[in-house]
This record gives sequence, structure tokens and C-alpha cells, in this order.
Amino acid sequence: METSMAYGLRSIAFVAELIHPPVQHDPRALQRLHSELFGSVECSYRDFRLIPGGAQFSNQAGGMPGAPVSLANLLADRVQIREEQTGMSREEFETRVGHMAKTVLANLPVKLFLAQQYAVRSVINPQSTGDAREFVLRTLFGFDDTLLTTFPAPPSLAGLRLTFPPAADGGGIFNVRVESFSSDNRSLFLETVGTFGQPVQSDGIEGLVQRFDATYDFLQEQLVSFVAQFDVEESE
Repeated sequence: METSMAYGLRSIAFVAELIHPPVQHDPRALQRLHSELFGSVECSYRDFRLIPGGAQFSNQAGGMPGAPVSLANLLADRVQIREEQTGMSREEFETRVGHMAKTVLANLPVKLFLAQQYAVRSVINPQSTGDAREFVLRTLFGFDDTLLTTFPAPPSLAGLRLTFPPAADGGGIFNVRVESFSSDNRSLFLETVGTFGQPVQSDGIEGLVQRFDATYDFLQEQLVSFVAQFDVEESE
């Protein structure tokens, strides 16, 4: 926690995919579900439209600069919840996911979620250099100018991908990315995607939300701590 606070970790996107056995949605049931959520505090969406296989609930999002996205796609085999560049906090997203999962199980012909996949995307600013591309290439990879002369020009983006198998306690599979951020060369883009195969019924919503927590914690603690080991000023 202290490491991530020292960097001023800024989360820019949260995504949840709650995967369930395929169903054929009734448009009227989807509309009733939207009406119920519209009146909620925890998971309100203003707009409703039918899409192939289901419906999309969405909000006209303000928030941070960029292209904010606030929506939920209810598809034939999954519920996808996205908050990108809206400034939503971790706790608010947890509440949204839990309320959506509970409401879907209570109102649609979905009896359980077979698996869950979460994505957390954040940015930090390396402290040892003002250019994240330099940090990845020179510091993280240890490349020098000679190694890069085989290319016609320096790369505009550089990064690293790693996959970690489930831990001994039966946790999720974590895929991580560390890249220079294409929208701002000063920033380093971090992503953790957690995939969990534990089935969830209506009495297991708390565990479903805790798996988003585990994904966020993997980025905030393990991934940021990994980067911090390389982010040190060179001694004279």
C-alpha cells in the first residue's frame, strides 16, 4: 500500500465479466431490470438499448479527460460492466458489481455465474526518469543504444507481459502488462486481469466481489512493488 501511495496510483479503468451458461434473453425482462436499476443508488444506468443477444445499459459519463465509458452489457453468456475514465473509485465499482450480480440472478433466467474475469488498469509516473519509454527500455529491460540499432527508429511503445498461475490457495490466474502509456509518455501503464473459475450463486456474491478485490490488490501491491525495484536514481 505504501508503495502505490508513493507513486500516486491512478486507476483509469475497471472491467468485470460475469460469465454464465448461455440463455435467451426476453427483451421485456431486460427492460424491467433496467427500470429497477435506474431507481437504485448502487448501480443506476440512464439509457437502455437492445443489442444482439441482449441489452446495453449506459450513462453519459463525464469524469476525467479522454473518452469516458460507463455501461453494462447483458449478453447471452455474460454480464460485462465497464467504467473507464469516469473517476469511479474501487469501492464504488465493487458495490456496482455486487448489486448487478445480485439483481441479475434475481430477475433473469441466470441461476449462477460459472466464472469471473476482472481487469484493473492504472497509471503511475516513474520517479527516476521523465519518459516511461526510457524507463522500460533502459531500466526495466537493460537495453543500450547498440541493441536497438537494428531497428529503423526507436519504439513508440515498449512493454512487458507476464502470466501467473493460480496460487496454492486456489486463487485466480493473473495476467499483467507494464507498458509506456501511449497517451502520455511520462506515465507507465499497468494492467492486471484476474480470471477465476469458481461458480457463484446468489449466496456467493460476497466472494464474487472479493475476487475483484484480489485483482486490484495484485496490481496495487505486487505489480507496483515489482516496478519500484527498478525505479531508483542512479548513484553518481
